[in-house]
Amino acid sequence: MVNKEIVFNIIKKSSSHLTAYDILNKLQKIKKTQPMTVYRALDSLIKEDRIHKSNKNKTFILCNHKHDDNHNTAIAICKKCGDTEELKSNLFANFFKKNNIKNYNFKDFSMEVLTTCKGCN
Repeated sequence: MVNKEIVFNIIKKSSSHLTAYDILNKLQKIKKTQPMTVYRALDSLIKEDRIHKSNKNKTFILCNHKHDDNHNTAIAICKKCGDTEELKSNLFANFFKKNNIKNYNFKDFSMEVLTTCKGCN
């Protein structure tokens, strides 16, 4: 199995969101590898829209959309516990279309919404 698929399976099987170094530690239990190998695999998986990166907490999450259509990334992040969930980005795309924002192109966007999860409320 190629490194990218091993990294994808590590993310897929994890019950929590992982940082690149969390993934590296799990991968090194399977085979000896360098950090750059993980970063290359993550970059490739992001380009394929199979995973998304949260810039706020530097974790990687599994994409929960069907891959027969392109979609924008929208992630909700709890300010208290750091839990992350992918949102339906078409809701935001429709909002941007209806509000005629002139200085930006919202056909391709990513966003992170900082809020509080139901568990921390």
